[in-house]
Amino acid sequence: MRRKWALVLCAALTAMSLAGCGGKTGETNAPSAESSAGKTESTPEGTQEAQAPSGDVMTIEFFQQKGEEGPQKGYQAIIDKFNAANPDIRIEMNTVPDAGTVLTSRISSGDIPVIFSDYPTQQQFRQKVANGYVQDLSGQDFLKNVNESSLEMTKQEDGGYYALPYSRNYMGVFYNMDIFEENSLEIPETWDDFVKLCDTVKAAGITPVGLFGKDPGRVGHTFQCTTVAWAPNGVETIGKAAQGEAKLEGDPEFVSAFDKMSVLLSYANEDALALSDTACWEKFVNGEYAMCVTGSYARGTLQASNPDIRLGVFPLPNDTKETTHVLSGIDAAICISAKASDEEKAAAYKFLAFLAEPENAQLFCNSDGAPSCINGVENDDEGISPMTDMINAGQTHDWMASTINNNVITDLYNVVQGFWADKDVDAVLKNMDASIAVTSAE
Repeated sequence: MRRKWALVLCAALTAMSLAGCGGKTGETNAPSAESSAGKTESTPEGTQEAQAPSGDVMTIEFFQQKGEEGPQKGYQAIIDKFNAANPDIRIEMNTVPDAGTVLTSRISSGDIPVIFSDYPTQQQFRQKVANGYVQDLSGQDFLKNVNESSLEMTKQEDGGYYALPYSRNYMGVFYNMDIFEENSLEIPETWDDFVKLCDTVKAAGITPVGLFGKDPGRVGHTFQCTTVAWAPNGVETIGKAAQGEAKLEGDPEFVSAFDKMSVLLSYANEDALALSDTACWEKFVNGEYAMCVTGSYARGTLQASNPDIRLGVFPLPNDTKETTHVLSGIDAAICISAKASDEEKAAAYKFLAFLAEPENAQLFCNSDGAPSCINGVENDDEGISPMTDMINAGQTHDWMASTINNNVITDLYNVVQGFWADKDVDAVLKNMDASIAVTSAE
């Protein structure tokens, strides 16, 4: 009797299984949204399984690399609006830790997200283009909405455009507007003015500048900022040194730049070398420092830490306003996989066109706070105008990774961190030459 009931039960389960296989595509064995993320045309069945039960909705992964809260909120607001207006397409944002490494790994394994953000001025991106991983966007109407100077920064060696530039980043001097007003301080436009400003702030019993040097990477950001500000040809000189065509030791621009850095450090918090970025930012928003040299990536954290603080930012000045340049690159840029199917590309083009509409780009700018690459978008933050004016005028220089091997740059960060400790200009330039010689030969 037990055996008979077992056979009946087995037959019933088999019938149910066959009935399930005959259902609509996507209703059985469909992966979750999380597990289906990243499917490309190399696994077409994954794309079909990611569709809604009706089979009419195409789910597209948007892999983006900004880990900060501001840009994620901005993207999601646009995605929600797009999905509501396009019921046949569903964009799903995917943000992971160490996103650059993860993206490189996925591309190497053939698992390329249909839409992804990247940094089109960097060497690593040019290699992706050369290897045929990124779709050429040249001729797409939505590129007409991009600020011309920002678009030209992304032009590749073949003259094509492979990304939609969306926002700009920058390094500068953030300042507490209340402290400036209470002490009748004005934004300095020259190095001498900056030094006088620091003297005035110090005399008022306030630490003029907050710096953080615990992490060599953050020291490196400040180093890149000061190099662009004080050594107009500095990035190119490092590039030549990496090719064995130049030396930094004795170079007048770098000697002057590190002399200025010594002065900057003298006005900074005494624990700069041991302080983390977040600890420094907290002290800054609490009024312990009048200024803080940092990047646009910090703005959201600063504002969240003290919503009442009135923040301004200005370029770290050189000897004259005319010779001052801002370290600024393309911070967010959106790309399409060249390996995606035609249907996926069509959906991706539609999403990028939606992103490029000024009213949608404004949503992102409102959350991110960084200067937009899209024409017609306005940043209502009065304190950022000294930076945006400089950027719009073209007085900028891109990050070193746009022309120099990243391994060379990373090793220089450690050397410069040593300078923060000993302030020896001759030694740091000699050590930088030695570091470049070793790293560029690897």
